Amino acid sequence: MPDAPFRDAARQRPDKWGVNSIQTIEYALIVAVVLAILMAIANKPVRKYRVVLYVIVVIIEAYFVFSKYFEYDLITDNRQITSMLTMGILSEALFAVVAYMGCLPSNHWITKRFKSVRAELSVMGCIMGFAQMIYYANSFVQFFNGELSTGRTIACIATLVLLCLMIPLMLTSFYCVRANMKQSSWKKLQKTSYIFYFMLWVHILGLYGNFNGGLTDIFSGKHGETLECYTVIWGVYFILRFCKFLYDRHKGVKSDDGIIQDDDDLVPARGD
Repeated sequence: MPDAPFRDAARQRPDKWGVNSIQTIEYALIVAVVLAILMAIANKPVRKYRVVLYVIVVIIEAYFVFSKYFEYDLITDNRQITSMLTMGILSEALFAVVAYMGCLPSNHWITKRFKSVRAELSVMGCIMGFAQMIYYANSFVQFFNGELSTGRTIACIATLVLLCLMIPLMLTSFYCVRANMKQSSWKKLQKTSYIFYFMLWVHILGLYGNFNGGLTDIFSGKHGETLECYTVIWGVYFILRFCKFLYDRHKGVKSDDGIIQDDDDLVPARGD
């Protein structure tokens, strides 16, 4: 583990793309939280025009991602903005916000308000996640050719697992799909969300971990500070979620807090 002076220096030093990773993560989390608050406040129009929202996100992501392949100038050269939208940083932040919603008190009105737009936030995160995969498509070619380092190989394997999990989880966020599922089937699918969250961390571990030494050296690489940041984010989540599970079980509260939870009682799941 890096000592304090090294961590302070790493926090201020940009990575090879000229981006301060920790600062970019902080900005992405702020954007995700503010977006969640605004969408929760305006939950009715957001849910009514959700398709428009998705199309806007697709257009924005396509604009930034395909600049890599068609080499056109972007309207901004701010590296933190482009990194958030192409490297999956904002996507991970949105998933983190969605995950932490599952740690809120089950029956509080604030929780219900946030959960009313949880599906929309999740779909936005998925769209950005797919965009990241397109942006780094060349890495998958190198992976199948056996040309990647240990860390990058782990990241690619985690990404493929995430893809397999993300597709069904995203599809079940659409109310037309949700309404035609048996409730028990939907709940079983939602339980894979915890695997999804864990694999998000494994993906980050592969990207930023130092695999040149033993386990004690994992956080000692050039981007160890970034790995520490994500480890804290997801580590705290799993601890809080487990505590809430114990609390709900003690109180006899049934909780289904997966990655995409549809609390729209206008479109209920089919019974068994």
